[in-house]
Amino acid sequence: MFTAVPLDAPPTPPVPLEPDEGFGTRLTAHLRRRPGRLVAACVATVLGPAVVAQAGSVHSQPALETPAVLPSPPVPAPVPGDGMTWLPVARQAAATCPGLPSTVLIAIGHVESRLGLHLGPSSAGAVGPMQFLPATWAAYAADGDGDGRTDVMNPADAMHGAARLLCANGGADPDHLRSALWNYNRSDDYVRHVMALARLLPAGT
Repeated sequence: MFTAVPLDAPPTPPVPLEPDEGFGTRLTAHLRRRPGRLVAACVATVLGPAVVAQAGSVHSQPALETPAVLPSPPVPAPVPGDGMTWLPVARQAAATCPGLPSTVLIAIGHVESRLGLHLGPSSAGAVGPMQFLPATWAAYAADGDGDGRTDVMNPADAMHGAARLLCANGGADPDHLRSALWNYNRSDDYVRHVMALARLLPAGT
């Protein structure tokens, strides 16, 4: 192993010791001749345990996993026909598709079922407050209230499912919102009705 000491350097003369000299005296005399080692020894004595402890704490703690999506706080179940109680559910559902107006979700719920007063089935077989056909619900079902189930008759689940369906068809983009509504219910009159009702709702709904 290479060192900074030249090979031809004379050996360091031994420190003369008294016959009865103890270990502490010998160590002091040795370190006086090499002050650098004294500093290193002090630093190692003071900081060594702290460094080891800190390193142990870093490696002993498991890495925390950050969830991709934080869960939304629960909201009370809306009252059928009471628009004010449906607003928090609509806001949460719209938040899953940034750009989608919550007013549009409220308008759909009003047109489809009078906000849960008429749950179907319709003549086409659609059910629930947002009137989903079984095949469509199977594709866009959502657990809006976080109870671990996707129930087409549950207002929160149905509202979140409607947001998923609209978002998949471009509903987050104002330029494509009408076509997303047409894919929800393929009727131009339906699209006009929903859009007109959504404009009547207060801004920020």
